[in-house]
Amino acid sequence: MKKIISLMLWVAAVLFSGCNGSNQDESLRRIKSKDGKYSVLLPENMHELKGNGLNEAAVMQYGDLKSGISFMVIEDDVQEYKKVIDTNIEDFQMMSCFDTTKTKDIYGLKGYEFLIMQLAKGKVEDLTIETEMDEDTVINGIDARIIEYKEKIKGDKSYIILCFYKSKDKMFQVYAMTSQKKIADNKQSMLEMVKSLEIY
Repeated sequence: MKKIISLMLWVAAVLFSGCNGSNQDESLRRIKSKDGKYSVLLPENMHELKGNGLNEAAVMQYGDLKSGISFMVIEDDVQEYKKVIDTNIEDFQMMSCFDTTKTKDIYGLKGYEFLIMQLAKGKVEDLTIETEMDEDTVINGIDARIIEYKEKIKGDKSYIILCFYKSKDKMFQVYAMTSQKKIADNKQSMLEMVKSLEIY
C-alpha cells in the first residue's frame, strides 16, 4: 500500500507557494487518466504538476499557484487493499471503531477511509475532521464517501476535501487542497473537483 502513504510531502511542496487571488476560472475541461478509464473536471487554470517533491503515488496532480488549490488522484487495486486488510486483520480490528465483522465495511469504503485517515494522522502534527459521512453515497454512479479535514505539517495549515470512490476493481482517493486562509474562496470549487470523477 505504498500509494496510500505519501501525501504529506506533496502538500507542503505545492500548496503554500500560491499568491493571493481568486481561484475562479469559469472555463472547465475534462481530463482523462493516462489509461483512459476515468476522468475529472478541472478549471482551465489548473495545470499539471511535475517535478521533485510531488506525490509519486499520484496518477494525476494538478494545481493553480495563484488560487492556492492543488488536486490529485491516487488509485489502489481492490484486491491489493483486501490483501492488506487480511494480512493485518487483528490490528485493524483493534484500531477500528466500527463492526469489523461486517465485511462490507472492512473491505468497502468505510474501511478504506479509516485506514487512509489513520495513516494520515500518524504523519502530521495535527489533524482535525471537519465533516464526515455516516454512510456511503453515490456520485456519478460510483460508490463514494467524502471527508473534509484540516491538518498542520511543519507549521503549514491546510484544508483538504477527500473523496473516496470504489469501482469494481479500483479504489480512488481524490484530493483537493488549499490553505486554511483560503477556505471561503476555494471550498465550492474544491467540492466540484472531487465530485467530478467519472469512470468509463
